[in-house]
Amino acid sequence: MKKIATLLLILLIPFLLFSQQTDPLWQKAEEIVKNSIIIDAHEDVPTTMLKENVSVKRTKGHFDLPRAFLGGLTAPCFAIYTNHRYDNNHPAEQGLHALEKVYEFAYQNKDRVLIAYSYKDILRAKQQGKMAIIITMENSTPIENPSQLLIWKRLGLRMAILTHMKTNKYSDSSTDIEKWGGLSPEGKEMVKRMNELGILVDVSHLSDKAAAQAIELTTLPPVASHSCVRALNNVARNLPDDLIKAIAAKDGVIGINFFPVFLSEKVSKEWEKLMSRYNELREKYGENAREIIRQEMKNLPKATVKDVVRHIKYISNLVGVEHVGLGSDFEGISFTPEGLEDVAMFKNLVYELLKEGFTEEQIKKILGENFLRVFKKADEAYWKNNAF
Repeated sequence: MKKIATLLLILLIPFLLFSQQTDPLWQKAEEIVKNSIIIDAHEDVPTTMLKENVSVKRTKGHFDLPRAFLGGLTAPCFAIYTNHRYDNNHPAEQGLHALEKVYEFAYQNKDRVLIAYSYKDILRAKQQGKMAIIITMENSTPIENPSQLLIWKRLGLRMAILTHMKTNKYSDSSTDIEKWGGLSPEGKEMVKRMNELGILVDVSHLSDKAAAQAIELTTLPPVASHSCVRALNNVARNLPDDLIKAIAAKDGVIGINFFPVFLSEKVSKEWEKLMSRYNELREKYGENAREIIRQEMKNLPKATVKDVVRHIKYISNLVGVEHVGLGSDFEGISFTPEGLEDVAMFKNLVYELLKEGFTEEQIKKILGENFLRVFKKADEAYWKNNAF
């Protein structure tokens, strides 16, 4: 019976593809992608760059340059990520090594890629048919003290998350023990200095208390580059309504994360069971446990592009469409929703948004205009405060 079902599906694929391509909404989706600025607020591509060449088509992962152009991606935010094991062991060296790879990539592809030092570079990239790289940071320990922020700003840093999965010297994490009751004194100094330099404060990964404090302290629009809605899936990494409202009240933006564990309650419950099993297997099999779990991941429930739309719709209804965007977490997640497997697939998201009744104007805001607005505000604040 299973073989018959598979055969029927294979026979139906050409018909389904033809039906989709002749669907007026699909054609509209193609047009919107072509004419939109698409900003993905969080991609872990620099970590992949340390191991692989992303200038050419890859058979794995979520990002490479050919697929990025195929998907219409205008400006991915490349996150300089430093593992917490380096927090007290030369984190600046690790961060700069990843940044070096980003610059190397931009130089090798200078006919197609540029570094975005301001929002104007994003606009220029769109006009010239290029891709603009926005440099961001996830776990800010490579910035060893707030006085070093100016150097990182000059190197192109536009947005930063103070911590990641562990509490560090700047902030409590949403997935670790509370040490500071939110931000540390040095973390608060970091936020103030980021305001002066036009570097956006990103509250993804921060504990609720730390995020609330950062949002209150920042004079720039706060952002959550890659977070989902806790009311739809009660996991610590997702944002509660009060924080969503606080971000919107300061004209900020939330980028919806594509990780199925954050999108779907059904997936997250099974994921928790799988992670418990992983800890048991690791005691028994060591590093071989990873491959066992990797195979078992294939049996997890599936999330789809519709789940991403569900989170977008929730925030739009709660605080307005002006405060939601995209933050895929590509290259940093173990698996993806069906229909959003990589950077070539943004058209599928636009199609589903059209089916849900979003207008072209609203979709363009979600795809990138909302994040473009906050980057512009940050640049204007910097130019006003630093006329040199």
